[in-house]
Formats: sequence, C-alpha cells, structure tokens
Amino acid sequence: MLVRIIKYLVIGFLSINFTWAIGPDDSSITEPPPTLYTGFEQLLDDDKTLVLEELIDLDENIKRIALYHNGDRLHRLVPKQVHQMIENKLMGRLIESGRFEVIQCIECRTTKVEMSADELKISQAAEDNQQLRALSKQVRADAFMFWNASVHDNKFTINLRLISGSNNELVWLKEYSKRTTKEAEEMDFSTVQYELIVGAWGVEGKRKNSAGGSDAELSGVTALGFRRRESMSINEHIEYTLGLEYFRNYSDTDLFDLSGYNLEGRIIAGIPTLDEIIKTNVYLGIGQSFYNNANSLIFRFGFEFPFFTDGFMNFGVVYMQETDVEWKADNDYEENGTFGGASYDLTLGVRF
Repeated sequence: MLVRIIKYLVIGFLSINFTWAIGPDDSSITEPPPTLYTGFEQLLDDDKTLVLEELIDLDENIKRIALYHNGDRLHRLVPKQVHQMIENKLMGRLIESGRFEVIQCIECRTTKVEMSADELKISQAAEDNQQLRALSKQVRADAFMFWNASVHDNKFTINLRLISGSNNELVWLKEYSKRTTKEAEEMDFSTVQYELIVGAWGVEGKRKNSAGGSDAELSGVTALGFRRRESMSINEHIEYTLGLEYFRNYSDTDLFDLSGYNLEGRIIAGIPTLDEIIKTNVYLGIGQSFYNNANSLIFRFGFEFPFFTDGFMNFGVVYMQETDVEWKADNDYEENGTFGGASYDLTLGVRF
C-alpha cells in the first residue's frame, strides 16, 4: 500500500512538471539564460547554416515540408523559448531559400501525457513509421525536417534530418555546430565595429568686404573622423554610432581659417526591401560642433551604401545653424562673419 501511495505521489509530481514544460502559457516559463539563447542564435545566423546550395539538389518532388522537433520535447536541457527561437529561425531560413513551402504543423509540436493507475505515458504525434506516413497525409507534407538541439562544453549543435513522408526514406542529413565562450557571445550580442571616415560638407562661410569690394565666401569644409558603431540586439537592422570629427577648410585659406570639432550620435536603419538591388541603410544624426569661438547643432540625414568589402559611402544633407564667427584678420574684410546653412554631406569610410 505504501509503495502504491509513493508511486502516485511521484506520478503526480512528474505530471505537474510536464504540464509546466509543455503547457500553452509561455508566461510561466523562466526566461532562458542568455548564453543558451545567443549561442544557438549565433549558430543559426551563420552564413554557412542551411544555405541554398545544400538543398538545391534534393528531390524536386519534395516541395512542402514541416518541422518536427524530435529531441528534448520536455525542455529539460534547453528552455522552451530557446526551442521556439530555433524552430522559428529554421523556418525562416527554409522560406528564404525559396526551395520549399514550409507548413505550420501543429500536430508535430504536440506532446501527449497520459496517466493510468500504474504508469505515466508520454507520446508524440508520430511514434512509428506508419503514424508518420499518416501524419504526412493529414498535413499534406512531402517530407518532415526532424531537428534536435544540444549543447556540451560550449559547443552548440543542431542536427537536421529530412525524412520522406511517403516512404520514411532518409533524404538528407546535416549537423551544424559552433563552439563559443560566454565572453564571445556577450561580445557578439552587441556587435561593435569602428570606422575611419573622410568627408566633405558644402556648408558656406561668409565675410563682408570693408573696402567696398565683393564679399568673400567659403564653399565647404573637409572632415576627418572616428566612429564607434554598434548593432542593437533587439533588431539586427538597426545600428547606432558615436563619433568625433575634426573639420576645417583647405580652400580660401588666405581669408578663412575655420577649424573645429563635431561630436555626433547617429541611428542607422537597414532597408531590407532594397537588399536584392544594393544593400542600403538610411541614417539620421544629431551633433554638437565647436569652432572659431562659436558652437552650433548639426543635423544630418542621408543614405549609406557599400563601397568595397569593409567600406561604405554616405550621400546626404547636413544642416548647421548659421552663427557668427571670427575670421583671421585682414585689412580689406571684416573680422566677424557667418558660417552655417544646409548643403550636401559626402563621406567615405572603412570599418574594422
């Protein structure tokens, strides 16, 4: 009698834990450690994972596939949120390849827990080959992509098997793995790059002729700078930079001696719809500049395009509030003048 009571208590305890593991309410699940999440995220974001070249030679009759998680269904080793992220990214990769139609198979994600007087039975939608063939007809899938995720000694591994839904044939088999450390994951979680830039602003400077002649105009300045660029973990298409630029005029130096610094923050957003033509970003920057005993806010807006492997070009506009400045002494011109306005903003840069 005592043994039977203990057995019921154990079964009840396990059923509670299984309910938490497979229940529909995701809010009751503890947030997974970032190490697991980012480790698998890095593996699935790798350019060598699930590339079209690996899938293009498969049987042309296999067009509709469904993902089937056949590993840690009770999430004992890997949290449920991580499993969901893995499956979502696998589905995204397969859809992006253009090779398959991906089916949302609710039955494939179902885990059944049945309790009887003497035992606890855990089963999946397909327990044998016959049930898998029946499930294939039910969801109209040509094949199932079985997947399993594991981690051991900082090595993150995902195993994939493509199984035919009509005859249970193993069509394709692949393992992806990546070894990393927590420090490397934390660095990659917020990817940091640095930029060296050289640019030209068409902002004008002016000073009046005190001898009755024509006023003098400065047609632009050259900028040299350094930026720290970081991607946002919440959205891979959004980045931000913090930079310092030194600018001065290299023309009309006999009448103008402009030199100063600009401290600027910038937000950069990708435009994925243009990636097939050319990778394009749009940027918006706000800065504070200091020059010739004056200061002014700087607003910049434009587009960024790749130039070579690690290079880029910016084409945009810059606006500086026009302010009074002091120019170098000259007998024919007034010492005070103005600098500022709106004009073009051209930049060449390299990242490292």
